[in-house]
Amino acid sequence: MDADWTRPLVDADAFQHEQACLAHAWTFLGLTADVPNDGDWFTATIATRSVFVQRFGSELRGFENLCAHRFYPLRHGLRGNGPVICGYHHWQYDSEGRAVGIPHGRDLFGAIPQELGARLARLELAVCGSLIFGRFANGTGEGLREFLGDGFEILEAASRVRDHCQFISDEVAASWRLCMHISLDDYHAPAVHPSTFGRNGYLKRTDIGYFRFGLHSAFLHTPRPDAFDTMRAECRTGTHRPTCYTIFQVVPNVLLATFMAHRHAWYTVVQGFEPLRHDTCRFRAWLFPTAFVLPAAWLRRLTEPVRAPFVRHYVQRVFREDNRICERLQDAAPAVRAQPRLGMLEERIEWFEESLRRLIAEGEAVMAAATGERHGAGGTSN
Repeated sequence: MDADWTRPLVDADAFQHEQACLAHAWTFLGLTADVPNDGDWFTATIATRSVFVQRFGSELRGFENLCAHRFYPLRHGLRGNGPVICGYHHWQYDSEGRAVGIPHGRDLFGAIPQELGARLARLELAVCGSLIFGRFANGTGEGLREFLGDGFEILEAASRVRDHCQFISDEVAASWRLCMHISLDDYHAPAVHPSTFGRNGYLKRTDIGYFRFGLHSAFLHTPRPDAFDTMRAECRTGTHRPTCYTIFQVVPNVLLATFMAHRHAWYTVVQGFEPLRHDTCRFRAWLFPTAFVLPAAWLRRLTEPVRAPFVRHYVQRVFREDNRICERLQDAAPAVRAQPRLGMLEERIEWFEESLRRLIAEGEAVMAAATGERHGAGGTSN
């Protein structure tokens, strides 16, 4: 890890630079289960900029959450339903983000909406299974499938929501990067989660598998070296059946885990982190029974209403324990002057930081190219 790895954790300017670069990377926003009906919308952030995703008929569209008139936020809260109408002056927008309704437009602006040409800043959206990703236009041709690489088929199959989906959200007084770090750390469980994972639950590196796919990584609780490739092939053919605990971390801000809560009862949890400030983030999580076909499926469905609250309680408890550690790390960050000593059960933290540096470098190149284009279009002066 870089010697100055803590700078974005303690320096607001370094954090803003990091986020400006990541605005051009594919960023996890939410699930298609959040917007099942026409007019449904949810809010999220890309690089601290508020955005919203809305369903228009059979299509999903994403926009920056700012009215093109006076930049008032169009959407408030996490979710809702309704047309895109600004609550400040009642400007209304269509599915393309174009202003189609401007009260007294001819009198006040000398033009009807079509002539004014006002529109919202639109996002690029792409979907993998139930996972919705977005980014601000970056001028590159890499699509989401290429970005996710060999993990696309697994994430596509594992993220499907077929049953009731529980939603959890909270703020954490810590950097989003620290929250991602702890999800990549397989060394902390006995110390941090003694009542949920067990006090003597230290893993042996020889009993698990770490895999890299593109910029991303995976943990599979099996020593089989072919486990990732086998899972990918089975997900592609629809024959995969979960047999071990798995976690897939996608840079920059999301993880998907599959775990067994009870015999024949496997669950998927998707957890995304939204940077708010250098020392604060919001986490959002979706918990649902896995879509993979399992034995005794009828029994699982029958007992799900009883089991679901207990699984939610367990998952929230793990979240709280992790978040408490991250907040204490954040408190200590200003005093840190060294690189961490990462062991074999923490090596994916270094992988994550390597990938993050690559995304930031790519974002810097995109911004430099955009600046050059603007200067070229506007000319130079001496």
